[in-house]
Amino acid sequence: MRHTVGLVVSACVVATAACKKGETEARSPEGATVNVPATSPGGTATTIHLVVEGGKHAGTYDAKSSDITCSYGITGPGTWGNQYSVTGKKPNEFSSLQLIIPDAKDAADGTDEFLMTVGFGELFKEGYSEHVIDSQKKSSTKKGSGTITVDDRKTGGKVTFKGKAEDGTGLEGTIDCHQLLRSE
Repeated sequence: MRHTVGLVVSACVVATAACKKGETEARSPEGATVNVPATSPGGTATTIHLVVEGGKHAGTYDAKSSDITCSYGITGPGTWGNQYSVTGKKPNEFSSLQLIIPDAKDAADGTDEFLMTVGFGELFKEGYSEHVIDSQKKSSTKKGSGTITVDDRKTGGKVTFKGKAEDGTGLEGTIDCHQLLRSE
């Protein structure tokens, strides 16, 4: 199952208090206003470091995105998320890291409640595979386990994770959020 967040983006009027110069205003599907920092050409909004232990994807992977992939409050009040996906990848290439942490404040000192999907290959195409940890309380079927920590720095942050996916594959790494979509 894929979790996507749709945003309707419109230009801010710089004279309003809602947006600062260089930002864009967006609205989540629920109508919440989100200030989206402008990215500079060639800038890095997110850096991901992933270590996969065991299985056919064992190895170390590093990815960068100039698009903002990290969010606070977009999937619900107090949540932390990541939506990194790229196209054109072969079945053995890292292509996606989706994350939802239900309570970012609780995760400041570590939590075992989150949903993470790490994908390899072209999304929804033959050869695509994924490793899933779903330890959310609201999940009817728990998959894997682990711990995750969020260092919320208001305009960015860092997520550190370590766990075992439902298939026994070890997942460990960091998501450095140099920029962040925030809805309070």
